[in-house]
Amino acid sequence: MTPFACAMTHKNNKAAEAILKREPGAAEQVDNKGRNFLHVAVQNSDIESVLFLISVQANVNSRVQDAAKQTPLHLAVQAGSEIIVRNLLLAGAKVNELTKHRQTALHLATQQDLATICSVLLENGVDFTAVDENGNNALHLAVMLGRLNNVRALLTESNIDAEAFNLRGQSPMHVLGQYGKENAAAIFELFLECMPEYPLDKADNEGNTVLLLAYVKGNANLCRAVVRSGARMGLNNNQGINIFNYQVATKQLLFRLLDMLSKEPPWCDGSNCYECATKFGVTTRKHHCRHCGRLLCHKCSIKEIPIIKFDLNKPVRVCEVCFDVLTLGGVS
Repeated sequence: MTPFACAMTHKNNKAAEAILKREPGAAEQVDNKGRNFLHVAVQNSDIESVLFLISVQANVNSRVQDAAKQTPLHLAVQAGSEIIVRNLLLAGAKVNELTKHRQTALHLATQQDLATICSVLLENGVDFTAVDENGNNALHLAVMLGRLNNVRALLTESNIDAEAFNLRGQSPMHVLGQYGKENAAAIFELFLECMPEYPLDKADNEGNTVLLLAYVKGNANLCRAVVRSGARMGLNNNQGINIFNYQVATKQLLFRLLDMLSKEPPWCDGSNCYECATKFGVTTRKHHCRHCGRLLCHKCSIKEIPIIKFDLNKPVRVCEVCFDVLTLGGVS
């Protein structure tokens, strides 16, 4: 152990300062993991040693000499220490330094449950528009891991682009549909609270809407929240899959979603029948199911029934599925 290491271990600041006067580079010596004294102090959440090293002008932007090459700020975020993050920033730590995966400290904070650290970084001018090597901004990652408090901080304390597409062609909303946890509906409500005009029917690169992604994952709570907010029901993805024809063991969730419709949803449009895929032309006219809003040919919308809950007291065209739901309720 070097004399400086010995002084630091025993928290003998006077001895450490005396050694630094004679050997100015002593604090930058690295261990067998490529870490200098500041890196180790930060990882151990040892605020006393961090403050001492800052006071003797240790380099607050030095990177660990290993494969990850992280800065003290990256390490402080990963250790979850708000006070060390604040002190490093006050001492001149660069807030926008990137990891080898092109992630900022904000990317790192949003992946853990560290909403207060997210706020500190935003207060200190972190670049919330930065995207990592997969094209994800911090909101993509917070949503992917179900970090509700971090999502709230990002949406209310910055102008982060909530519609930005990552390299997989997905916005944070699509990520919510694909990876949503049990709190996905709460995150969805937060999105709409902050952005009432959010485009729910916007498709990802594969043509999937948030509703279809959530339905495929069987995330019933998120599906209900999306349908309640007025999303179109029958939109196809690029493979022609929608929530009506996606193969599931039971259609119970679909029936429940249709049963809970309280007002006529927006109509879908297109050049083919959503049920049988027949192309519309001079002989095949467009019709709509007045219950789910899907675009259908005459043959697929032959049934008629009043929809009392929509105040449609005269019989109107509906599809087979909606006819069953309206006559049997959402129990089939």
